[in-house]
Amino acid sequence: GVGNMAASIVTLVVLKIFETAIKSDTDNLDIVWRICVGVGCIPAVSTVYLRLTMPESPRYAMDVEKNPAKANDAISQAIAQGGQADQLNEIQIVDNDGTAPRRSQSKEFLEYFSYWENCKILIGTASTWFLLDIAFYGISLNQSFVISAMGFTGDGTVFSNLWRSTIGNLIVSCLGAVPGYFITVLTIEKMGRKTIQLMGFAVVTVLFIIMASAFHALQQNTGVFIFVFALSQLFMNFGPNSTTFVIPGEVFPTRVRATAHGISAASGKAGAILTTFAFPKLVDLGGPPGAHAFMNKMFAIFAGIMALGFILTFLIPETKGMTLEEIEERGLRKAGHQE
Repeated sequence: GVGNMAASIVTLVVLKIFETAIKSDTDNLDIVWRICVGVGCIPAVSTVYLRLTMPESPRYAMDVEKNPAKANDAISQAIAQGGQADQLNEIQIVDNDGTAPRRSQSKEFLEYFSYWENCKILIGTASTWFLLDIAFYGISLNQSFVISAMGFTGDGTVFSNLWRSTIGNLIVSCLGAVPGYFITVLTIEKMGRKTIQLMGFAVVTVLFIIMASAFHALQQNTGVFIFVFALSQLFMNFGPNSTTFVIPGEVFPTRVRATAHGISAASGKAGAILTTFAFPKLVDLGGPPGAHAFMNKMFAIFAGIMALGFILTFLIPETKGMTLEEIEERGLRKAGHQE
């Protein structure tokens, strides 16, 4: 959300700087996109040092590395840096001589997910992320198609079209994407992850159905179209685009959490890759290139995908108000085994 907004602002600034050069020779756009991509690398590179110096969590040191001494050190460091001692002390540190054997992670993974109660959760997190990203990236990476279909275009020149399209993207981000993220942050502990995800999938399904069925009518009123589209972006982010990332980071025990979260995230990126290639090919079906004749049907397809995401969310348990230890204990009880 904030990243998309910042990207639009950077693009507008760079376009304005090179306005005269672009109008005299459109080849100068090559400079614009290179600068925009380069600026986008700065925040990513700036996090590398922090990530490389970040200590492993006490839970990881204890449950995965089987290193109680390192876990104790991590707890001490976390408390020194302002961590909540009462929550950190809930982590059980045993075998203080540091000689506990480290089990094969692949065996632990297969053993844990051999139980349906655990496996279905991974199916739920992976499938909902996959379905979300088909719609989310199908729209966000091709938002210029949607903005153009709204009639939010310039006077036909390259600079004018890019300028108006970028402003349209900025408006959608400010009205929908950015507020959606902040609303999630403020309400996730009150409403719960699963509730927000179900609500998001449901509302976006309805909004996509509206855009699919009333697409041509909405094209006649750019303001209403932008409002409905921005509302769908708000409930994407005040919904599954936030929770599909949060839930896999909580619902699995430490020893399989990173792998399970990685599988879920990779499933999402698979959906993003699929829609990145499919959307531009499908959007002009039934009409000349650039006419977006299939756009309304794309919204109908995305509505069906969001509805399926709503159904599959029921495979996922609610983790609101629970510590990671409580979540793990509940999973073990449901699977019918204890460690």
